[in-house]
Amino acid sequence: MNNVYFNSQEFKNTNIYKDYINDNKGTGYLNIRAYAANLAIPIKNLKVVVSKKIDNLNIIFFEGNTNDSGIISQINLPTPEITTDNLEIPPSQEYDVIATYNNEELIYKIKMFSNIQVLQNISVVPSIRLDGSYYGS
Repeated sequence: MNNVYFNSQEFKNTNIYKDYINDNKGTGYLNIRAYAANLAIPIKNLKVVVSKKIDNLNIIFFEGNTNDSGIISQINLPTPEITTDNLEIPPSQEYDVIATYNNEELIYKIKMFSNIQVLQNISVVPSIRLDGSYYGS
């Protein structure tokens, strides 16, 4: 499966991009918080990739690392717009969040809604290094 970056000019020229944007005119906001020891130790430099499979493509919407506090803030993701009918379930868009820790992948499925902040906690078990430090230090 081919990886394609959502914001690349090459992908923006495709019909897949145009159809996706047409169906997802809203924006949801994803926040990542990575930690160990029951929120006591933030995990910095945890690699996070937010993607979605469409047709035969793995579309990467975000790729980055957590900061010193174990946080990535305000990842903007396309979502369907919310209708004003309170009797309908709000439409959502599902994304994959892949966090890489010590060559191990932690995979999460998240649902994003328009104008909503979503927090994805990523709990990892730190590995102790021979020098006595832990991952992320």
